[in-house]
Amino acid sequence: ILRSKSIFFITFLSLQQSSEISSSKMARVLAVLALLFASVAAFAPQYSTTGVSRVNTASPLYGYVPDGLSEAEYKKKMAEEDAKKKNNKSRFPKYNGIDMGGWLNKMENSQILKGNKYLKTGHTYAKQKFSTKEEYDKAKGRA
Repeated sequence: ILRSKSIFFITFLSLQQSSEISSSKMARVLAVLALLFASVAAFAPQYSTTGVSRVNTASPLYGYVPDGLSEAEYKKKMAEEDAKKKNNKSRFPKYNGIDMGGWLNKMENSQILKGNKYLKTGHTYAKQKFSTKEEYDKAKGRA
């Protein structure tokens, strides 16, 4: 804004010193410059005088509530989504209680050898969602 003010002032001084410019032409140039200055000010950020910006004035805790929903409806919807997320996470536990060293010891203890050959490796596999290929195909709609 400071730069546009200085350009405006310099242009005004140069127009005032020129004797061959008529007053109507000067008025037009000043009007154009004033419009340019106003357009620059329109894009400047606006700051709140209270320091508080609120989307929905009906919310007493200054929380976000989307348009078209009351605060109670929004809280109910959020509680349902949280319960759904919690239920989904409970299906897949993060930690089974065995670290890498414990898993290796368990695997070595369950190995069965006959000479140089493994009869049972002791290896464990990840959980499977489907026990057969037919169940998988049926779930995917391929059956």
